[in-house]
Amino acid sequence: MSYKVTVIIPTYNSVDFLDETIASIKNQTIGFENIELIIIDDYSTDNTQKLIDKYCNEYTNIKTYESGKKTGTPGRARNIAIEHAQADYIMFIDHDDKYPRTSVENLYNAITENSADVAIGKFQNFGENNIVTEDWITKDVTLNSIDENLLFLSINGIWRMIFPKEFLKVHNITFPEGVFAEDLTFMIDVFVNSNKIVFINDVVYNFRLRTGEGSSTSLSKGMHYLNGLIEGYKSTADILKKNNAMKYYDTVFNQHLSCWLSDVALSETISSDDKKMLINKSVPFFKKMNNISPFPPNDTIKDVMQDIGKENLDIAYEKIEKYDACTNRMHLLELEIEEQRKRIAHLQTTKGWVKYKTNNIKERLMNKFNH
Repeated sequence: MSYKVTVIIPTYNSVDFLDETIASIKNQTIGFENIELIIIDDYSTDNTQKLIDKYCNEYTNIKTYESGKKTGTPGRARNIAIEHAQADYIMFIDHDDKYPRTSVENLYNAITENSADVAIGKFQNFGENNIVTEDWITKDVTLNSIDENLLFLSINGIWRMIFPKEFLKVHNITFPEGVFAEDLTFMIDVFVNSNKIVFINDVVYNFRLRTGEGSSTSLSKGMHYLNGLIEGYKSTADILKKNNAMKYYDTVFNQHLSCWLSDVALSETISSDDKKMLINKSVPFFKKMNNISPFPPNDTIKDVMQDIGKENLDIAYEKIEKYDACTNRMHLLELEIEEQRKRIAHLQTTKGWVKYKTNNIKERLMNKFNH
């Protein structure tokens, strides 16, 4: 069987979401018969693998392979799927997200018609009307090199992209395994090697934003995740070196390290000692930075980045603690203001209701006496 696109899903404890994700793939306008779907599980503790096996028994174009070992990250599963992919083009989707109906067809047409090395679209959160990405792009864009617009290096999310398998093979582009930010490493490797990048001004991905106990790893902000990001950033730095592309270092890491540093500062699940350990581990990354513009917009985080780069760590720790305390106070104040706003709205509503009832009683009494 010849397929146009191979779609890859790495899974872990996915039984609550996988049916919906697969349904969105089966419903594609390109035709499900033109899609090869490869699902690889990272040794879930629920019935995810049984659910995958059920789909594989029902559909010949849905396949699964053994990953060989548990890693806790999706890089290995994606690499194995790429090796087995039969289609000429490859896409990725997370186990709890969805494609709009035209996603695969639109991305496939964009990459084939332009002979591009990567095609990209926008994504949108579940239940939101506003697009959460790239408001600076209002039409289709074609770049012959990433140098034509370095803002493209700020684009994240490999799951709203499509890649030629041969391009990945020629440049030996794979995911680092056992670390987080593996998609950043993969994406940067693609961008610096691409001779043509196409961006289509369409929503091609629906991202499920989860919070609380059932949140995705990227929203957990725990020690395992924040430490795993630093390990993943090492892989990205290595990719820049491998491709003689260190000129992009500041552009790539200003954005990601400033966000990482803010997450460290605001994390409620790690101790002050753990925060210090993470900051110590980040020193080599910040020391390599020459320019921290345009990221981050927050002056406090910008100051901390400069302090870490100069190894003024005691000052950096102190500013991080103050930033956390100040942000928490602002959050509590925002909650209090919102509570007061609701209370005022309620009182205004009650006042209006009382006024209406008073006028109504007056009108009935006047009508009674007049008659």
